[in-house]
Amino acid sequence: MKKLWNTLPLIIMLIVSSCSKYSNEPSSSISGTSASDETFLGDDSSDFVENETWDSTIHIVWSGTEVTITGNADGVSVTNSNGYVTINSTSKYIEYAVSGSGSGQLSIYSSYKFKLSLEGLALSCTDGPAINNQCSKTCYVVLGGTNTLSDGSTYVSSSEDRKAAFFSEGQICFSGSGSLEITGNYKHALASDDYIRMCSGTGTINLIAKVSDGLHTNDGVIINDGTLTINAVGEGIQCDTSSVVITGGSIDITSTTDKGILAYANINISGGNIYIKSKYKCIKTQSNLSISGGSITAIATGSSSSSGTAEGIEAKGAISISGGNIYAQASNDAINSGGNMSITGGYVMAYSTGNDGLDANGNMYIQGGLVYAICAGGAEVALDANTEGGYKLYVQGGTIVAIGSLEKGASLSQNCYSVSSWNKNTWYALTVVSNVFAFKTPSSSGSTLVVSCASTLSLASGVTPSGTAIFNGMGYFPASVSGGSDVSLSSYSSGDSGMGGNPGGGGPGGRR
Repeated sequence: MKKLWNTLPLIIMLIVSSCSKYSNEPSSSISGTSASDETFLGDDSSDFVENETWDSTIHIVWSGTEVTITGNADGVSVTNSNGYVTINSTSKYIEYAVSGSGSGQLSIYSSYKFKLSLEGLALSCTDGPAINNQCSKTCYVVLGGTNTLSDGSTYVSSSEDRKAAFFSEGQICFSGSGSLEITGNYKHALASDDYIRMCSGTGTINLIAKVSDGLHTNDGVIINDGTLTINAVGEGIQCDTSSVVITGGSIDITSTTDKGILAYANINISGGNIYIKSKYKCIKTQSNLSISGGSITAIATGSSSSSGTAEGIEAKGAISISGGNIYAQASNDAINSGGNMSITGGYVMAYSTGNDGLDANGNMYIQGGLVYAICAGGAEVALDANTEGGYKLYVQGGTIVAIGSLEKGASLSQNCYSVSSWNKNTWYALTVVSNVFAFKTPSSSGSTLVVSCASTLSLASGVTPSGTAIFNGMGYFPASVSGGSDVSLSSYSSGDSGMGGNPGGGGPGGRR
């Protein structure tokens, strides 16, 4: 495996050295977490095919089960048996250009990295992967034209690890402006026992997984560019041991019975447009989550049961949000952290129809950004920190609208006001100095509406908004509004806070 990852502190998630991961000491100048992150550096030039030189090109063209092979190179053997093409190579700098339409399989055994140019290939296999790459080095896949791959619902017995319609032992680096559709009928659609990267200039990849995951890796997923669409029965994206890094591109994931993105290490999102609709958790990491940019819509459609918990976004470690436009909706907690949660920037909406809006099992720090949180009402709260564990909600900055109150005993360092009653399914306008945030109230929630910011504010109800739509259509910012009537605000203190801290699937404050 080529080493891609480097362990170093993630700057936006640093705290002073005296604080522990679940410190209950406040600080207005830190994010409130001490998460270390195994972060992809993003500057590995060897991932980019344009930095390589290829000495020889071998063309492989399918027509049914007949295959035409042209070109040769020392140390390279290419054979065909009824559409099943096998490449054995001990040579460097070889390109394989594949095209045509047929049935069979492409199996690659190479001692060195290679370039695989898909130039209008339609290949289906009835008893194994369409592409079976057993080389542990980099496979540069360059997309040209329209390409389709599919595997069989059953595989012939083999000692090799083969678990996807396009399977690779080594890392796969995609580029090229073409398209690729992969249908996985046996297990996953696309899988690597190393990492998969969509580099700058990648075209369109469509993954259909009828049994398990759309994209499955062992050692990481990096998405810098391209359009990725996944329809999966299992996870949309799963990474077993390393991080998921998203810096750009357009990602649309539908998981009918499971999660959208699952990583057992950190997830870092700094760009891209991400839309996820899954039965259970849309984004889940067993470690830490950092969001510093991009647009994220995460909608968990299921109900929590013994099979899974329906949360929009969950990190078992810390969550740090410093930028981006985020909308999370779920029947359980909309956004949940097992450790501290810090919001220092960006636009964040957390909408729960059955539990808390934002739920931290350590401290929660709101220090910047625009936050709109909705809880289910009753004993749930819009912003919930784990007070039973000795932690607290710290409101230290930002602009906040919370429907359903705040965690009891919250530390409020800026102006907070409340409205004892509010109208359902109604547009409100919160004006802070000259900035207007228009938001639509839900059909049901808690009885208290809390607003907070560092400056003078006013609130109006029954307005007609226009402007830039955010939060899946439930907000506008910046907004222009017309009509409406002023709302009377009362001073709100921590003693007025809601109950919070109810079990949310396994422990105090929603801790799992």
